[in-house]
This record gives sequence, structure tokens and C-alpha cells, in this order.
Amino acid sequence: MINWFPVKSELSPSQLKIADFIERCPEEVLFMTEQEIADRLSVSIATVSRFWRAIGYDNAKAFKLSLRESTDTTPAVKLEKTMSQMDAHSLPYKMLEQAKQHLQATMEKTEPGELEQAAMLMAGARRVYIYAPGPSLSLGDLLAYRLSRFGMSIRIMAGSGHELLESLAHLEQEDAVLIFSFTRMLPETEVILDCVSRTGCSAIMVTDREDFRYGTSAQVSFYVSRGDMGEFHSMVTPLLLIEQLILSIGILNKEKVIDRLDHLGVLRKRYADKLPRGKA
Repeated sequence: MINWFPVKSELSPSQLKIADFIERCPEEVLFMTEQEIADRLSVSIATVSRFWRAIGYDNAKAFKLSLRESTDTTPAVKLEKTMSQMDAHSLPYKMLEQAKQHLQATMEKTEPGELEQAAMLMAGARRVYIYAPGPSLSLGDLLAYRLSRFGMSIRIMAGSGHELLESLAHLEQEDAVLIFSFTRMLPETEVILDCVSRTGCSAIMVTDREDFRYGTSAQVSFYVSRGDMGEFHSMVTPLLLIEQLILSIGILNKEKVIDRLDHLGVLRKRYADKLPRGKA
């Protein structure tokens, strides 16, 4: 919970609605007008205007200034905050407990059949494009490595800038795009989703922001719990989701996948002397 809210029992039901929205979408609130907040939450603009004083601020401008300062957290600050709550002795236990909490929160937000639907979209695609910016790149690399072994055509897209357009220029209706969108909605993500909508291809999103799951062109959106804002973010739940997705695709194309892996085994034996495993 964001620590600048008063005790929640002091807020009215409408104010609680606003507080909950700000806690879930702080970066988005920074760029919204009072009218946009009111429209988004189906409350009156007067309710929004009174809310700032209810939580100790003169107006929306003063609140947003404070919010911007609280959300402008560097990686060093995030890591220091997390490490300050642990020591060498308690680290393994606390990390396991946090992982359990993330997994439980993720499970509660996952609808039955979503994994199978996403696997079917990707398995049936002409080509799968993966957008994995920043720390999610390792997840994208793992997914691409495993699915390429299955004989699927996989492309990892550029993480930022105009180079992203090099991949989007080849996007077709028969393709699928998997998007990792953590913490905030990047301009690149917005461009990809717009191209997905225009092309009519399939899209799957993996995000730690529940509000990102709605109102986009993605057919399937997975929520993964990674930790509170301002703290070190875990990759346990998105990694598990990716492994589940890999296995789900493998089950859908079991015979083809086994044939591909058998052929890989044959090649390894044939060229073991020239290309021994473990050598660069």
C-alpha cells in the first residue's frame, strides 16, 4: 500500500475507490485530469476534487508533485529497501515466503483456460514475435530458445526506439505477439498494440499491472505478481508462467515437438566429435 494514504476507515466509499485506483495505477494518474479520473471511476468531479483534501493535500497539483517524488525510485533505492528488510540468515526463508505470496496472488487472478488459449494462439501462428524490454529480456530469450527447438519461427523484437519498427513492418494477420509489460505502459508497447489492432494478428500480454489487462487489443492478458512499487521486483511468477506456456504449446503439438527433439538428438550423436556439448 502507498504509505501517504490515511487510515482507510476515514475515507468514504467513493474516496476508497479513488484511493484504490491511485495505488494500482500511480504512473497513469500523474497524467490524468480530475475529469478523466471521474469518468474512469464513474464518480463525480466534485468527489475527485474533495479527495485531495481528504488525504491531506491542497489540490491535485500538490498531490501529483508528492506522487511523482514517491514514484521516482531508482534501482538502487528499490534494492536497498528490500535488503533492509532481510539479513543473510533470514534471506532464504523470506524470499521463499514472498515467492509463495506472489504465486498465490497470481493464481487468484488467472482464469481457467487462459493458458490453453494463449498456447493455441502461439502454436497456430505463422511466426511469434516477442517484445521483452529491460529485465524481461531473459524471459523472452528463454521462451524463444525453447520454442525454436519445437520448430516454431520466433523473433525477438528490439527493446526500444525506431528499430522496433523493423519487426512491426513484417507483422501479418497470421502472426502472434507476446508482450511483457511491467511497471508502466511504454510508448513502444502502445505502438505494438496499435499495430496488432491494425493488422488483426493475435496478441498475448504478461503484466504486473492488473489494469493493463483490459482495454487493449490483446486476446489474452496474464497478471503476474512481482512485488510492491518501490521495491525489488521478483521474476519468479513470470518465469513460471513462461515455463507453463512452453509446456502447454508442447502438449498441443506433441508429435511434432517430439520429432524435432529426436532429430536434434540424432544430430548431436552424428557430430559429437566435431561439436562436443559444452564447447563454445
